[in-house]
Amino acid sequence: DITKSGTRKEELLVDKGTLSKMWVLRRILSQMGTIDAMEFLLDKLKVSKNNDDFFDAMNS
Repeated sequence: DITKSGTRKEELLVDKGTLSKMWVLRRILSQMGTIDAMEFLLDKLKVSKNNDDFFDAMNS
């Protein structure tokens, strides 16, 4: 289940800017159904080469 997944202590793994983007992503996904959230993620991941590309694709 996408909305229930996460990593403890993720603030130790990524910079503050990326962490902020991750929180926004979680808020967006929490408002979607499970299938819609998965499709959204898959669509964005297909066009992304790295995390920065992924978060940029999220805005489009």
